[in-house]
Amino acid sequence: MDKTIFGYYIEPDVYFDINKRMLVNVDKNIRSHSYSPVTLRETMFHLLVYLLENAKGNIISNSDILLNVWDNYGLSSSNQRLWQVMNALKIKLNSVGVTEDFIMRVESKGYYVRENLVNILYTNKKSSFAGNHSDADQVIY
Repeated sequence: MDKTIFGYYIEPDVYFDINKRMLVNVDKNIRSHSYSPVTLRETMFHLLVYLLENAKGNIISNSDILLNVWDNYGLSSSNQRLWQVMNALKIKLNSVGVTEDFIMRVESKGYYVRENLVNILYTNKKSSFAGNHSDADQVIY
């Protein structure tokens, strides 16, 4: 069976829907109006996905981020742009309940993501049975 990433849980009350580029706090114990869903613009979306994909306990270098989030998409990269988009991303993450130290800056090197707070959500396509023409999705944590 092929696994496909469809989202992430962060800390574990924030769901990041990669198809909709949306962050949503899913904690049922808080008032529904406490946290509004947040939609990410394209570059910020690519930045968060890249950080989550590379949250493996190491520092993610500024140069790797600039290459994979800006240069590979034909955008002009700079440390200033990285700093601006990263700060805006951290504000959006905080607005849905992610702690401020989820992404930490390591001076002159890059960023560290607290990978222990990230759960990847996969989906599997089950094969269809006779008489059933639709594939069913199965969520794997």
